[in-house]
Amino acid sequence: MSDVQYTPPPPPPPPTYTAPPPAAPAAPSFDFGKPFTYVFDDPNWIPKILIGGLFYLAGFLLIGWFFLFGYVAQTARNVIAGKEHPLPEWDNLGDFFAEGLRLFGVLLVYVVPIIVLAVVFMVPAGILSSIDDEGAQFLGSGIAGCLSCLMVPFALMMLVFAPASLLFAVAEQRFGAAFEFGRIWAFIKANIGNYLLAICVYLIARFLAGFGIALLCIGVIFTGFWSFLITAHGFAQVWRLSRR
Repeated sequence: MSDVQYTPPPPPPPPTYTAPPPAAPAAPSFDFGKPFTYVFDDPNWIPKILIGGLFYLAGFLLIGWFFLFGYVAQTARNVIAGKEHPLPEWDNLGDFFAEGLRLFGVLLVYVVPIIVLAVVFMVPAGILSSIDDEGAQFLGSGIAGCLSCLMVPFALMMLVFAPASLLFAVAEQRFGAAFEFGRIWAFIKANIGNYLLAICVYLIARFLAGFGIALLCIGVIFTGFWSFLITAHGFAQVWRLSRR
């Protein structure tokens, strides 16, 4: 019998645990609620809204809109830049007025063709409808109906295309940027999901603006201004996310 003792082999090493790689941070997405609340995160939101409401009231004299548009444009750029409190101070009225005048010009370019179209159709329609003849009145009603059919696509174009044009003019601070239609259309298509969400934010903002009427018609001055700020944040988010 052999005196050599049997030595069993060593046990296999325990399986090593490899921790899974850390999950990649989620890509930022459109924050649907933020446009409605960010104003109230600013510690000085009350005086800023009150002053904005007064300029909104001055819009009845037209000049107030220039300051208002300029202020909202600066707010949008602050959102794009990722500032914690995007509402600027009301201490740069000259720049607000100049930019607001530029943006008003952009809106005018979009609105004038619609006004011309309405005049071209409504004037003959009104004349024909006033004639004491059934045939002429029928023709006048037909012209008015054609105008209604044409206004629907124009209104949809304004709803979809005009905000992006204004956004380009605001973000790049150039009048001509609002009419670079190829770039604008490419931007809308590339960001269609977020862009449609921003349009929904705009529609809700316009609905909320009407609540001021319940406050003896005085509150609409401030809710109207607030609705501009809501809209600015929504579309500024689209621009900021498109650059990531």
